[in-house]
Amino acid sequence: MTSPLYYIGIDGGGTKCRIILEDENGKLITSGLSGPANIMRDCDTAITSIIEAIDVAIENTGIKIPLSQCIVGAGLAGANVSIAAQQFNQWQHPFKFLTLMSDLHAACYGAHDGKDGAVIITGTGSSATCYLDDSFKDFGGHGFPIGDTASGAWLGLRAIEHTLHVLDGLKPKDVVSEAVLKHLNADSTMQIVTLCASYKPADFASIVSSLIPLLHINEPFTVSLFQEGTHYIEQVASKLLSNHTVSLALIGGLSEIYYAQLPKDIKSRVVTSKHSPEKGALLYAKQQFVAEEVSL
Repeated sequence: MTSPLYYIGIDGGGTKCRIILEDENGKLITSGLSGPANIMRDCDTAITSIIEAIDVAIENTGIKIPLSQCIVGAGLAGANVSIAAQQFNQWQHPFKFLTLMSDLHAACYGAHDGKDGAVIITGTGSSATCYLDDSFKDFGGHGFPIGDTASGAWLGLRAIEHTLHVLDGLKPKDVVSEAVLKHLNADSTMQIVTLCASYKPADFASIVSSLIPLLHINEPFTVSLFQEGTHYIEQVASKLLSNHTVSLALIGGLSEIYYAQLPKDIKSRVVTSKHSPEKGALLYAKQQFVAEEVSL
């Protein structure tokens, strides 16, 4: 009797690793969660997080599922960097089959159910891609602070820069600087510099929660900052949607805010994501596994 196969989809980022576990019929059995899984920042930690999340998920099932019967699709942050991908692919994994793609590609593949389509992610970071004719074309995703325009980290950094200008007497004191100082629990440039020396992108992005109320009351600096972010998103969307008829999915905590400010011609192309990034990674792995089995 042939042993049953199980399918695992992974969405691994800078802070969390999420996985889903399905049976051969595509029925969701359980899910798992663990720590960071960005293979560019720390490949060994990412691998540990993957195994931990899978172990948690399998334990939740109450079923003894050998890893050798698992088809795994890993959508991981940093997989778009060739050196990081090469290091990860050297892992002597315990699975029957493993595919690697970036978390961005997994999100796009899931959003459009494995069909042609585009996606823009605006959360802590920002990135975009278009899947067309079995290949991805990426935009952005260069990482904070040199990239990630319009992201939460980018917004937070810009708000801190503004606050430092206020403290240096280059700009008048305003509600933005007051909100940032309150959020940071700081009242001097040196305190801010000391805090930011150890800040990660998520720390900068956390400041956005203090900016949203100011956006809703049309505070000038905040409005201009989000307008700048929207202009970038609009430029990227125009590139993604040019010369073909694919749909666009917007993903991430800031996506609704930016969607509201986009022009009608782009809004008309926006659709709701069909599946999560971890489901996208799973679907891709399943497709690749079937293709390999057919070719044997």
